[in-house]
Amino acid sequence: MLRKLPIFERPLIPLLIALILGILCRTLWLSDSPVLSGLCLGLIILMAIALFFIPPSLLGPLLLILFFVLGTWLAMDKEPDSVLRPLAAARSRVVLEGTVLEPPRLFSEKARVFVQVEKRIDPSGTQIVHEKIQITVYNHTTECSPGDRIRFPARLSPFRNFNNPGQYDYVRAMDLKGLVCSAAISDGRSIVPMGKGNLGFPLHILEKIRKPIRDFFKQNLEPQDQALLRALILGEQQEIDPETREHFNKTGLGHILAVSGFNIALVAGLVFFPLKWLLTRFYGLTLALDIRKTAAVLTAFPVILYTGLSGLEYSSQRAMIMVLAYLFSIVIGREKDLWSTLALAALVILAINPAAIFSISFQLSFTAVIGLIWLTPVIFNKMPAFPPADSGYKKIIKYLYQSTVGALAVTLGATLLVLPLTAYYFYRTSLVVVPANLTVLPFFSFWIIPLGLLAALLLPLAPGLAHWVLQVTDWGLQAAMAVIRFWADFEYSAIWTIRPNVLEIVLFYALLFFIFFFKRRTWCRIGLGMVLLIAGADAGYWLYQTRFDRSLRVTYFDVGQGNAALIQFPGRERMLIDGGGFPQDDFDVGRMVLAPALFSSKIGKIDYLVLTHPEADHMNGLRFIAAHFKPKEFWWNGAPGKGLSYRELLRILDDRKIQKLAPRDLQAEREIAGVKTRVLHPLGEPPSDTDPGPVLSSNDQSLVLRLEYGGQSFLFPGDLEKKGEEIVTARFGEKLQSTILLACHHGSISSNSEFFLSAVKPKWCIVSAGSRNAFGFPNAGVLQRLRQLGCQTLRIDQVGAVRVNVAPGHLQIKTFLDKTRASPDPDRVIDQPE
Repeated sequence: MLRKLPIFERPLIPLLIALILGILCRTLWLSDSPVLSGLCLGLIILMAIALFFIPPSLLGPLLLILFFVLGTWLAMDKEPDSVLRPLAAARSRVVLEGTVLEPPRLFSEKARVFVQVEKRIDPSGTQIVHEKIQITVYNHTTECSPGDRIRFPARLSPFRNFNNPGQYDYVRAMDLKGLVCSAAISDGRSIVPMGKGNLGFPLHILEKIRKPIRDFFKQNLEPQDQALLRALILGEQQEIDPETREHFNKTGLGHILAVSGFNIALVAGLVFFPLKWLLTRFYGLTLALDIRKTAAVLTAFPVILYTGLSGLEYSSQRAMIMVLAYLFSIVIGREKDLWSTLALAALVILAINPAAIFSISFQLSFTAVIGLIWLTPVIFNKMPAFPPADSGYKKIIKYLYQSTVGALAVTLGATLLVLPLTAYYFYRTSLVVVPANLTVLPFFSFWIIPLGLLAALLLPLAPGLAHWVLQVTDWGLQAAMAVIRFWADFEYSAIWTIRPNVLEIVLFYALLFFIFFFKRRTWCRIGLGMVLLIAGADAGYWLYQTRFDRSLRVTYFDVGQGNAALIQFPGRERMLIDGGGFPQDDFDVGRMVLAPALFSSKIGKIDYLVLTHPEADHMNGLRFIAAHFKPKEFWWNGAPGKGLSYRELLRILDDRKIQKLAPRDLQAEREIAGVKTRVLHPLGEPPSDTDPGPVLSSNDQSLVLRLEYGGQSFLFPGDLEKKGEEIVTARFGEKLQSTILLACHHGSISSNSEFFLSAVKPKWCIVSAGSRNAFGFPNAGVLQRLRQLGCQTLRIDQVGAVRVNVAPGHLQIKTFLDKTRASPDPDRVIDQPE
């Protein structure tokens, strides 16, 4: 029955599916081993030989098995053992020498750049290394260019994820870029220039071409204009400012900034069609050659050159392979078989780099092209047809109408199919993506990119003319940015969305598939019914989880060196206590860590926002939550904070008319959905001239919150230190006793005093601290005190986010990572009935 579908008549498609399944099998269930690798390779050789001897009826199944095993073998790690990874795991200080690979990305207080390491300098000698790392330079950042050889002292560290639900797999993303670890340089003045390095072939040659163009753009354009044009022509996005990038993302135009499918296909079209027209002008050539095939062959060279000019980034390489596959299909006369062409491109890409299947850009690119092939004709045919045109004027109108409708169908087809993937990876949907693409893409397609490339081409031949062309290009760039800002400035140009899970993404595509074939295949009607049934069950499950679950759920998030905890009260109300953050404030924990965790749990609203005290590691992540999760109340200790982050948070609270409640407003115990909620510290009345009260540090003024439900209790003491602990203990004594304690001040020895812990008597202590942080949190003495109390400790830096479920008479604790213990305590209890 399936063989009657057009897609199964094309052999490359099932072979691609088999290859992908093999890659997934290796990644999800198998581990690397020489024995398994040798076994797979032996099977591949045997099956390849068997292809010449088996009957035709068995050829198809054997090819499928062959490609499955091939995918498994290709996905195995065949790289030699890393020199730097073990050193990074030990956080070693080393002296390295290597070549800068790309222009640095500059931040307010640091710079970041990729380096190809060639030597490790050690007192015992020099060790040859061939690995790529990411270095971050703090203080006195120095200018360096691709091809510069540098020697530098640094502390190595492994890449690390924020281990929460909905996490962005940063470790895998860095691995896909070929980076083995990161390195921190505390002072840029310690970097020693060592002359020119070797980028290797062909990057060394390409950089000689790229550098004059880069300098040409920098010298003749405003900073943001040159940054954008470098992204479009050279594939260098390092200097695009966050506001400009946000405008592109809000309008659904972010794909333009990466040299990928749109850019490479545009260059191919700009070469192929004029070249084909030019060749047809020569009558002799039309007789001797197939003009279309000749134009396809000649177009391949500019496509390859543009890919090289853009720095041979992975996204541009994939796009080049896709375009070359289509040009190849023209040469062999199969250009109408777009499905096989797409499958061929995917097979080539995955054979070269099997890990590309997990790349966001790979998934988005191929899904968008599938949308173009599959949905665009359907949408176009549903559009109203233009009446027959019998005059020149009407023919022009008809041409413009059909071009507009075609562009609309293309945009809708691609956008609809990538919709669940953009929601999954970016938690956002642009509502102006269609008009923005229709009005902005012509600027880039027919003005900015063609003239930008022409200016680069003319630079060594006619610099004066190149300068004039560049100015004209800049006019187009400014016009395009004006249109982009127009669409981005709409209040609802883009909306944040809850994150679909893998099942829901599969259901979305299955729904489209069965609707498409609904009238053609009877079994599709059954499939559609099953999809709707499963979707209904999924919706019911999440409806219960977010609105009707009567348990109390507390999640301690992994935010690095900071605190953040989500309280899901029985029913639908939620509270966020602190939001993590970093002092440099160049990474928004609220947007990049907390929001994905909330969206993945189908949470789009936080009712109560709590700030224990206004310091960066508790406060900075709350700004995004306050701006986008519609809290109705903001609880804080009333102490004024310092800096831009604090002022920005207050501005957001005022703009959105969020009620601010200080301790004097929170003295009475509140019951939220049956959970007793009480603020224990600081005092409700602020100190006066006649009664100044004790002088407390910012940490000792932390808002202390206690929750109680179902016979269990939780204590959130913020960053209380000994003086604050003494005050709270003296005031409440045994009333502090709690089942679960969030360690004071991340487990600092200046906090978590014996008298305080003895009063709280926690059964469990959650420690929220950064992995191998510079402060030495949690302190070994504190962990010893907790052990002596019989308290089990869970360290978020070791086990990831910790989730506690409480129902009457029942306590359940789960950790994000698969760890059986997080401290010297013998066992971590997963399910503890009372």
